Amino acid sequence: SCSSKSSQDARSNPSDASPSIVEKIADSLQSTSGPSQSQSSAASPIENSSANPSSTISFPPPKKEAWMDTLTDLSGIPAPNAAVLIEADPIPQNLNSVAILISQRYKPKVPVELTLRVFVTEDGRIKRYQMLRTSDPKLGPEYFVHPLLEMRFSPATQNGKPIATWTTLNLKVPKAI
Repeated sequence: SCSSKSSQDARSNPSDASPSIVEKIADSLQSTSGPSQSQSSAASPIENSSANPSSTISFPPPKKEAWMDTLTDLSGIPAPNAAVLIEADPIPQNLNSVAILISQRYKPKVPVELTLRVFVTEDGRIKRYQMLRTSDPKLGPEYFVHPLLEMRFSPATQNGKPIATWTTLNLKVPKAI
């Protein structure tokens, strides 16, 4: 009971307690956030123990990363919702055969609808996919990724040249025979 009373006294009288680690870190951030920070203040930021609880603490703004300015991820593929002006959408060439391949792998008892967002390259191959919805939640990527790799498209065009773009793909997977 003696130790709990002394800890209560320390909490009730904050002027006797040393500055908390949070106050020390806040002070170090404040002292190093200026444009002309010196090497000595950056080397030992926690040594400043003159915390003034009545002063307002302002934190530096978050650092902005280079990739936040673009609609492209690190692999060079634009985001699925990025707007691209195209003359003609990519057209799937072998949609039915891919649906049959998925059916052979998955073996559904009833027909299944699968909606995907796919990134089609300039040569008509799928490079990325994003599953939007399926009528059967058990139909996972392990059943449709390999057949998708065999799918071919006539690529989208822009100014008469083929370009890579995202498109929505609706597959109707037939029931297994």
